[in-house]
Amino acid sequence: MLLLSRNAVLSLIGLSLILHSAEEYLTFPSFLASIGTRLPEWFPAAKLHASQVLPFALLLATVLPLLVSVAAILTRRKPLLVAVLFIEAVLLVNAVSHMLTALLLRSYVPGLVTAVLINLPFGIYVLRRAVKEDWIRTTVAWQLVGAAVLVHIVWLSSVLLQAG
Repeated sequence: MLLLSRNAVLSLIGLSLILHSAEEYLTFPSFLASIGTRLPEWFPAAKLHASQVLPFALLLATVLPLLVSVAAILTRRKPLLVAVLFIEAVLLVNAVSHMLTALLLRSYVPGLVTAVLINLPFGIYVLRRAVKEDWIRTTVAWQLVGAAVLVHIVWLSSVLLQAG
């Protein structure tokens, strides 16, 4: 069995983020066109796309975590490693969020393919490996997932409040 180095795993977190952001960016126009009036007013994507914020938001949400990943690889500092594992926890929670949104809308949502095929299984792999190899303790892994859930709740709440 091929075991990836820690740096390879951290690099793949960045690559999975790039792929996911690219899927979201490329599929939003056709998604919004296909779903048309079936899109609920409260749905965050409608507000983001309508305000032309989406490309900038995706760029920031991709580049900033990538910089953290590069810093973690180059410096091998524990706080940066934990920060990259938090990014992976966010991707993992985001995968579940994409699945729930797709079920709610009964439709494909931008980012669903990479969320289900890459981010969900890879996120589980990374966090399990991080605990198994003592990069972090089990309690820290669960705290990262909990914090990622809070990030999603805060983000969704802020978009809904802004839309309302």
